[in-house]
Amino acid sequence: MHPTDAELWAGALGYLLPPVIAIVAQPRWSGAVKGLLMLVVAVLDGLGTAYFNGEFSGKDIVTCILTAAIAIGVAYRTVWRPSGIAPGIERATSTGGAPAGQPRGV
Repeated sequence: MHPTDAELWAGALGYLLPPVIAIVAQPRWSGAVKGLLMLVVAVLDGLGTAYFNGEFSGKDIVTCILTAAIAIGVAYRTVWRPSGIAPGIERATSTGGAPAGQPRGV
């Protein structure tokens, strides 16, 4: 089975989305909250790519969402986190407060 255009777009966009997610995510948020944010973005990615590629039906939508979620997770763990780009964006766009377990400066 070959991937559809919608699935390919969902994966490609998912690979590029971790820095965008990092703009919203805050360093002090728990891993569960950041994971939930990633899933919300994956759902939006999957819905959008399925819709704009004319494949907006049950199985196609679910496949696009899952493809986006996997692409976001793999890209974050293999490229964006090790390079320090995503964590740096999180710190730079933080609205205040220190991450959990980090001492506050005086």
